[in-house]
Amino acid sequence: MDQRQLARILNGGRVVIGAASVIAPGFVGNRWYADDTTGKGSYVATRAFGARDLALGLGTIGALDAGEAADRWLRMGVISDAVDAVATLLAARHIGLKRAIPVLVVALGATVAGATFAGGVGD
Repeated sequence: MDQRQLARILNGGRVVIGAASVIAPGFVGNRWYADDTTGKGSYVATRAFGARDLALGLGTIGALDAGEAADRWLRMGVISDAVDAVATLLAARHIGLKRAIPVLVVALGATVAGATFAGGVGD
């Protein structure tokens, strides 16, 4: 499997997480940052996060499918994933390790993977 295919898989996951965040913000928010995510403010934040990931994932996959360079898309994903990891780390004592650790694992893994793939899919 080449780096373009691995980048496609990574961004397929980004699309799934993004779509879930837009469609079911309470479900996603409850697993990421709060016990009670029924407030409209948390829905706004979770949907905005989801829309960002959906756009990044679809943009990256679209570039890859068209045979275009996807490095810029991947770099924007790396920045977003790194910010997610830092934000989760900063909030870990408030949201609890039960929520923070899985998000950190995914966000850090996606950051490293995206950074690795960005150099191999051409720009």
